[in-house]
Amino acid sequence: MDFTELYKHSLNLCKFSPDLKYIATVFENVVSIRDTETFQNKLEFGKTFCFQCIEWSSDSTLLLAANFTSGEIIIRDVNNPSWKKIIKEGPAGLLNVKWNPDGRSVMCFSDFQLRITIWSLMTNKGYCIQDPKYHNKGFCFREESSSFILAERRECKDFIGIYKCDTDVWKLLNVFQVDTIDLDNLELSPNGQYIVVWDKCIWYKVLIYTLDGQCMGNFSIEDEGLGVKSIAWSPSSKLIAIGGYDQKIRLFNNYTWSPIIELLHSNRIKNDQDLKIWKEASEHDLKSERFIVKYDIIEEPVELNSMQPDVKPNPKLGIGSCKFNANGKLLAAHNDNFPNCLWIWDICHLSLLALIIQLKPIKHYHWNPVEVEQLAICCGNEYVYFWCGQYHGTEIIEVPAVNFKVFNINWCSDGNSMIIMDKTKFCVAFTTTNKENSMMSVTSVMSEMSIME
Repeated sequence: MDFTELYKHSLNLCKFSPDLKYIATVFENVVSIRDTETFQNKLEFGKTFCFQCIEWSSDSTLLLAANFTSGEIIIRDVNNPSWKKIIKEGPAGLLNVKWNPDGRSVMCFSDFQLRITIWSLMTNKGYCIQDPKYHNKGFCFREESSSFILAERRECKDFIGIYKCDTDVWKLLNVFQVDTIDLDNLELSPNGQYIVVWDKCIWYKVLIYTLDGQCMGNFSIEDEGLGVKSIAWSPSSKLIAIGGYDQKIRLFNNYTWSPIIELLHSNRIKNDQDLKIWKEASEHDLKSERFIVKYDIIEEPVELNSMQPDVKPNPKLGIGSCKFNANGKLLAAHNDNFPNCLWIWDICHLSLLALIIQLKPIKHYHWNPVEVEQLAICCGNEYVYFWCGQYHGTEIIEVPAVNFKVFNINWCSDGNSMIIMDKTKFCVAFTTTNKENSMMSVTSVMSEMSIME
């Protein structure tokens, strides 16, 4: 891998444009847009307040930057530096802002879940939707039909509203009540045909709806402790993985909408011939006087050490996240009871394919969007870990920078590059590149790496 120089950032605000030509970053009260070919500034602007959010429009020409405290949104055009648009929300406040898929209208979520205001950049007119249940979840877009799906709360009951979301015309297409006690979130299937909704964690209840309000599936478990914690659709929309606080993943199919198997994440792992267990190890090298990190393959059965959860809200237990790879044949899962471990399941054979055991708790993990068997992991140290399939094995890359700890990683949509973030700095790593002018080899020593402002 090749790495760029380090750049400062705030609040992990570093985002590629959808066409990958630009990368936008925030450092305190300054937004910088850089060309990804040369990493030279294309546009830079600032305000007296610090920015808390940035979002690219779908066509990669417009960037919005917002401060929720002041309720102010600034929109700039990459191709026309002199153009700008400022939106100021009134007494209702601002908690979140999103682009609509058209890239020419903006959604502003007010405080106290009072309303959503859609502002058109073409007409400068607004459209209001009342009573959204949340400001940071409970909504999604169906881009094929320009539809907006929203969880709403009216008279202590949960509803789903389906809206037509053109740039200049917004209207309610359908609204229906859902059979939840207290809806926690919703997720649209990749094919845009189904909506899965689930209840708050104290009830284990999952429901599947079509966009016209027909309930296709209703699954619940009585007296089973806490409920649903994470959900993931397969890319084909034929399967949905439901991770619970009970340390199980239940796989549902799109024929019966009922569990076909329960994937267990226990502390005792029997190592059979189809399973490989990769365990990180650290050895001191006498020649270089430094520690060498590697993976060992464990042949015998393994017993994992479970973490005792804290006695407080949102305890660290159960399936905190699960993610399908790009072709839906593999499923990675992180059980918060075992923070150092990552399970990789073979969906075709419904069996455990690999178990990765790290020395430190896993912070983030992401599948490569193109290379379907490549998974990247970070653990808050100076390394990025890769699992590259059962036959290609694993790889550990050290970020060649001084005092740089990897706390977050994000793949670019082409699968050839990723943003690697420290708490205050970031760099971009390229797996295949010819950017000799801006890249540095992973084998080089970055002992005097400059910090660009």
